[in-house]
Amino acid sequence: MLNLSHPTIDIAITCSDFEASLDFYRNKLGLEIVLELEIPDNLARGVGLAPTGFRQVRLKAGNTLIKLMDIESPPPTPADEFAAGVRWLTFFVEDIHGTVENLKQNGVEFLSDPIGAPDAVGVACAKDPDGILVELVQI
Repeated sequence: MLNLSHPTIDIAITCSDFEASLDFYRNKLGLEIVLELEIPDNLARGVGLAPTGFRQVRLKAGNTLIKLMDIESPPPTPADEFAAGVRWLTFFVEDIHGTVENLKQNGVEFLSDPIGAPDAVGVACAKDPDGILVELVQI
């Protein structure tokens, strides 16, 4: 059993197009950059993070950090619409309809208007540049 020293987890995203991903999370969703750092080759390879060193940009989303990887020769965008691995990130919002409208003004394209769910007032999803769903939920 994990004995956590921090109540949240951070999410790292290997970006096929770093600039497009940074634009999406920073400019379109409005997340704030809190740290940029270089991960050296020996650390990246040593613990299995990546085949080479890379730059990492961390953006704050509530108490969670979304860590974007800027690596030379990144892997391509996943081709399959539904695949194993991390499928979506959920952001809980106070006003689903207002948030969706504001984000549309920033250029975020949603897959549908907000839809009610058994455990939520509304749910709406958009995709980041690599196809990861960004789910907004109002409970």
